[in-house]
Amino acid sequence: MAVTMKSEYALRLLLLLSVENKQLSTKGLIERCKNKIPYEFAQKILSKLVSAGILSSSRGKFGGYKLIKNPDEITIYDIVTAVDDITSVITCFVEPGKIKTSPEICTVNEVWQIVMDRFSQSLRSVTLEDLRKSYTKKCEKYERRSKL
Repeated sequence: MAVTMKSEYALRLLLLLSVENKQLSTKGLIERCKNKIPYEFAQKILSKLVSAGILSSSRGKFGGYKLIKNPDEITIYDIVTAVDDITSVITCFVEPGKIKTSPEICTVNEVWQIVMDRFSQSLRSVTLEDLRKSYTKKCEKYERRSKL
């Protein structure tokens, strides 16, 4: 679908910020991420998240990024749409004037619109806090297994 690596990385970066619950630099975030994210790519993603009003940023030696809202106020939809254009998934390949003569195209486009509406609803139903809780539980299970 429309979800790209930008969305995947944005989710990871914000998940780490929500877990740490403090301001972190790009370098600090990348170091905490198990699967390394290219620095320049992370910078671009973080910049988009700032523009979307999800993060605040500060410059300087002690600068970095911080969540503006609580994790339970940020939906996955907010994050994905900040870095990806999910509306571009559905494209009508027929000129608007010719759609009237092609009911099968209209019908197929309606199906894709239903799929995208449900996809968007699903993304809106999960928050960053939901991800943080899931991550915390997984970490606790992992720690218990590693002690055995």
